[in-house]
Amino acid sequence: MGNNPNQTPLLFNDVYFSRWEQQIFPSPSVWAPFPRLPAELRLRIWLLPLQQHRMIEVDLHPNTTGDNDTPQYADRNHLGRIVSGRSRSYTSRLRGRGSYAPSLTPLLRVSREARAAALSFYHIHLPLGTGQVLYLSSEYDVVYVRPRRPKPIRRPPEYDPQPEFGAILVDFLHDARAYDYKDQGVRHLALDGEIRHYLLGWFEERVNLTPEMLHPAAATSFADILRHKLRSLLCLVNFRGFTRGMGAPPLGGGWRSHFAQTFPLRRRGHVTGAFHWLQADPRPGVELDLRQVPIMDDPHLMLRNWRRLEHLFGVTRNQQASRENDDDCGFCLYVCATQEWSTPDMRRMDWAGTWNVREMKAEAEAVWSRDELAQYLQYEAEDWDEKRWYPAHVFGSTVQYPKYSSDSREEAEIFEAMEKLPCTAIGMWLFPAEAFPPPTIPQLLSFNLSAVRPSLLLFQV
Repeated sequence: MGNNPNQTPLLFNDVYFSRWEQQIFPSPSVWAPFPRLPAELRLRIWLLPLQQHRMIEVDLHPNTTGDNDTPQYADRNHLGRIVSGRSRSYTSRLRGRGSYAPSLTPLLRVSREARAAALSFYHIHLPLGTGQVLYLSSEYDVVYVRPRRPKPIRRPPEYDPQPEFGAILVDFLHDARAYDYKDQGVRHLALDGEIRHYLLGWFEERVNLTPEMLHPAAATSFADILRHKLRSLLCLVNFRGFTRGMGAPPLGGGWRSHFAQTFPLRRRGHVTGAFHWLQADPRPGVELDLRQVPIMDDPHLMLRNWRRLEHLFGVTRNQQASRENDDDCGFCLYVCATQEWSTPDMRRMDWAGTWNVREMKAEAEAVWSRDELAQYLQYEAEDWDEKRWYPAHVFGSTVQYPKYSSDSREEAEIFEAMEKLPCTAIGMWLFPAEAFPPPTIPQLLSFNLSAVRPSLLLFQV
């Protein structure tokens, strides 16, 4: 996405970050020569641009060329820490072509002092399967782990890597901690639906990863990570539907025909995304859109299976409660809702009448522009205009639903104000999994979350 806020469409991201930058980085009226400043102050200045959240997307896949006889958890790295034995278990890389350079801060090349400050801040120096080193901060960085399916090599044609994804995730988390001189590792982990299902099952109450499936050292390491290191798990889920317009009511009632303008749109493009973690979404009208939130995955099942996983690795509910009361080791499982989107030309069906999901996913990974976003928003508006006309089947008549479902004049005025403001955001909502009430429409997994003010993970675009 371009960086010119004058381009259309104007997003809530543009307004928020332009105001934030003016407040945080005002133009100094007097400039003191930098080398004359005290060393402590110079260090604080070097660290200031680094102290922001980033989402780093990492591809993991089983290593199909490794030697199965190579011992696991036997070698030590330069820090004297035991490593998993990467050559046998998995390969890791940043997602997308040309993705490594954007993950590096320019301070690594400014001066020795700036480089030392950056290497101290990014205290995890994790080797990737590409031979490069991924620099991470356990406090600020969210590692978004996604599976990649390689073509089987030296494996039978029916080889399916699914059972191994849980094990290689454990190996990856162990190695991130082993290459951290502060011994913290990944504290904020994000999982897409596919790899999460490999861990916790698809639609049933089950856990696909058990201690017996892992090397004993891996099982011990993972239990310690769950108990003491991991602070947040971000489970990404999609809203139902291709757009934010929810049209004709399904059978069973309880449905609002509604255009949910504040539903966040998914970030696409470069692998490294800087963002702000807003504790409460400040946009007007959020509480009205939250009255109907249909999503693709059951958060109650997700939470129950995650607790089963913790229990299998020795993390009991009492231990979980103690972690929540400890600021240093507190943990929360977040359901992160966002709207997947793509340009209209990707929304075509194959010969069987099903959406060409593979091509849509490939397009969703591409670097995108403001023009593409404008094209999607135009398509979304036109699609909603069509959905609003619903046949009533009474003498061939039709009914046009309002653009927004409002119960009072005050609500209607809020929606009218939203029309004049840049309310569309690139990011995701974060709900603690415990905050979900029973669904209002179970078959659609639609929830009334108006009593909850979600956090907003807002990307710099």
